[in-house]
Amino acid sequence: MTEKKPRKILLVDDEAGFAELLRDLLEMDSYEVMVAHDGQDGLEKLEAFVPDVIISDIVMPRLSGFELFKRVKASPTTATIPFLFITGFQDDRVLAEARKVGVFGILRKPVDIEQIENRLRELTRSKE
Repeated sequence: MTEKKPRKILLVDDEAGFAELLRDLLEMDSYEVMVAHDGQDGLEKLEAFVPDVIISDIVMPRLSGFELFKRVKASPTTATIPFLFITGFQDDRVLAEARKVGVFGILRKPVDIEQIENRLRELTRSKE
């Protein structure tokens, strides 16, 4: 019997406590998680770590989640990586802006691990 290979996730969030907690929860579910603390850090991590999914906050220092998404989608090597936003913003205008740039995977904080895992299964189903 072969062991199921963990799926790789790049988690980009400037709230260190949230990022570490989510990383721990995802790793308990056999995901391999690399944490970046802002969009620029996320871009730098993508040079050496190719994830199956990117989970990102929207508002972060140095480079926003929207800008990270645009740059990821503009690169031929990363354009097909599914993207999921998890945000504390409750403003519908932020969600409308996300959809405007092409993001349809959005969860609002507070979010539970079951919601995230369900969305990850949807996003990675085509990679299995």
